[in-house]
Amino acid sequence: MKKGWRVILGVVLVALILGGACIAVGLLTGADTARVTQNLEEHMHVTTYVQKVLSQATDLWHRMLTPFGIF
Repeated sequence: MKKGWRVILGVVLVALILGGACIAVGLLTGADTARVTQNLEEHMHVTTYVQKVLSQATDLWHRMLTPFGIF
């Protein structure tokens, strides 16, 4: 089982390194990050999902602290 986790960790680390290298090369060659964010917003509505997650986290935080009289 230890060997399996070691293999999984190795694959994840290689994927992270390759992803970082791709982002670095893209930025070095003049990638436009505004275009990427605009594309994500148009097709995936990332801002909406982020707002939903933050709203849920805030509600959970308030529900956790209300019994202690903090909110």
